[in-house]
Amino acid sequence: MKSRLFALCLLFIIIAAMVPGVMAQDTTICGNLSADDCTALTSAITNTGTAGSGAFTLDINADIQSDDPTQAGTVSISADGKFNGFAGASMDDVMAMNADPAAAVAKLIEGLKSFSGELNINATLPTAAASMTGGEPLVLNMVLVDGVGYLDFSKLPATVGAMTGGKTPTGWAGLDLIDVLTNIGPSLKPNTSTASSSTTDQLAQVHALLTGHLEYTRDGDTFTGTVDLVGLFNDPEFQKLTNMKEITDAQAAAIESLADATFQLVFTLDGDKLSAAQLSIEFPESTMSAFAAASTSSSGSPAPKSMSLSVELSFSGLGEAQTVTAPEGAPVTKFMELMTAISEIYKNIAGGMKAS
Repeated sequence: MKSRLFALCLLFIIIAAMVPGVMAQDTTICGNLSADDCTALTSAITNTGTAGSGAFTLDINADIQSDDPTQAGTVSISADGKFNGFAGASMDDVMAMNADPAAAVAKLIEGLKSFSGELNINATLPTAAASMTGGEPLVLNMVLVDGVGYLDFSKLPATVGAMTGGKTPTGWAGLDLIDVLTNIGPSLKPNTSTASSSTTDQLAQVHALLTGHLEYTRDGDTFTGTVDLVGLFNDPEFQKLTNMKEITDAQAAAIESLADATFQLVFTLDGDKLSAAQLSIEFPESTMSAFAAASTSSSGSPAPKSMSLSVELSFSGLGEAQTVTAPEGAPVTKFMELMTAISEIYKNIAGGMKAS
């Protein structure tokens, strides 16, 4: 079992598990829950996705430990925001964008007219990428009002200003997203590839498999779900879906080592909506070592010693109007002005490459 196959399996699991708000519209994530508990959980997820307004905080922490510094890294992201006029997207909406992108853009434009939101992000990047921000956290402050997206350029790293030849705004500035979408919408062509539908089908299948290996406990308003990774990886349907071949003894031992790993979902209800959702994934050294021993990869780089990911999303004021205002006096760029600016950035980059 090559390490990249393990990474692919893990990626499928993470994606399928992190979009319950979308998938719950078509199926459930109920595992062993009773019918009443299942209804309480899935209704709360659906009601949260269709609340239309509210505030939230998001914390993401990822850590990879390795004897090879180039393979190790830690990422920490904290964010907070608020929104009005949000309409959740279903999987059918995503597929419609491929089938008729012009119509999807027209629908998006209508949605932007009634949407307003604010998002603030503070991200600590791994050492390998720290040079991009001068060793400081990456700070993004964004506002979207009346179809115009605003960004506080004063918080961006100095490297961004260098790329634009010093022509980056020094404070808040906006981009007319409706004007941009209006100009690019007619040029978008339908995607006739079957890859998108195939990926969607695979995610739905993985999601269904996850449900079959998901065990919940309920403590009042808190639902804690744990995925039986050993059972999942030994499931013939999962092995077929992820193209696993005949399992060797070493690979079987690697799968058994997943008993030491953790894959947990926690949902906390507040009435008929969610107040929080958490995802915790941890692959300890015992699991990573077993998979490294079973790997047939010829790479000379040591495998990571451990991996962990945690995501915590909290909601407040769902269904309540939020105050979001455009930055006073901020200039707004139109589509053609954007194209001119992009051309200038390209010239600056090309000129710098020739000079070096």
